[in-house]
Amino acid sequence: MNILNKKMLMKAALWVLFLGTASTDGLNKTRKVKPLPSNCVEAVSFAGTGAKSGIYQIRLPLEGWTHRPFYVYCLLDRNGGDPWLLVQRRQNDSIDFYRTWNDYTTGFGNLATSFWIGLEKLNALTQVQLHELQIELHDFKDTVKYANYEKFAIGDDNEQYAVNILDSYSGSAGDSLLGIHDGEKFSTYDVDNDKWNGNCAEDLKSGWWFSQCHLSNLNGEYLNGTNKDNDGRGIIWNSWHGEHYSLKYAHMAIRPR
Repeated sequence: MNILNKKMLMKAALWVLFLGTASTDGLNKTRKVKPLPSNCVEAVSFAGTGAKSGIYQIRLPLEGWTHRPFYVYCLLDRNGGDPWLLVQRRQNDSIDFYRTWNDYTTGFGNLATSFWIGLEKLNALTQVQLHELQIELHDFKDTVKYANYEKFAIGDDNEQYAVNILDSYSGSAGDSLLGIHDGEKFSTYDVDNDKWNGNCAEDLKSGWWFSQCHLSNLNGEYLNGTNKDNDGRGIIWNSWHGEHYSLKYAHMAIRPR
């Protein structure tokens, strides 16, 4: 065999080795990339028998979100049903909820304590599939009440994140949303969308789907129970404790129907 043929054979062998290595490396990389869950039901299922309430990462199968994974707090259901995804929680005064439109759009706080998930994420979550909503409330006697809504979704930024789906209340806390806040756009002190001639968000130091100011407001100031002089300020759920009682704890949670 001449020298030229030997060189050609050596090059061919090296090329085959390179292709084989590249193919194997690509396969290994593919195997190493684990798909992320798209909601808390999947996240808890992926975690298996050791799953618990806590922070998980999800990725939404929605245009514009497939390359934007984010962290959420998943809460196991107290009755053994599907887990919930928390979109808001108030448990102390460590986080200030008197925030700008931009803050409420993108989200703020600490997922482990008090936080707001962000209107853009809440819109995306409720557009992927229809969700139900559960609101859990605690007063300062540690009585716990619930408000459940069979269907819930909000619009996008062009709709000012209005509550465009809300239906079928059940629970023990009374209904302080239906017929009042459904259809309402979100308001902050710097973007006033409420129907009052003033500015509910500025007056109550909050961001919420205000119609009038004092019927419900889970993002109000963190105060301490009954105060007749607070003029509707605080974490308010009117149908349970009225407009002059600021609750000790509140969270909003959603899950796919």
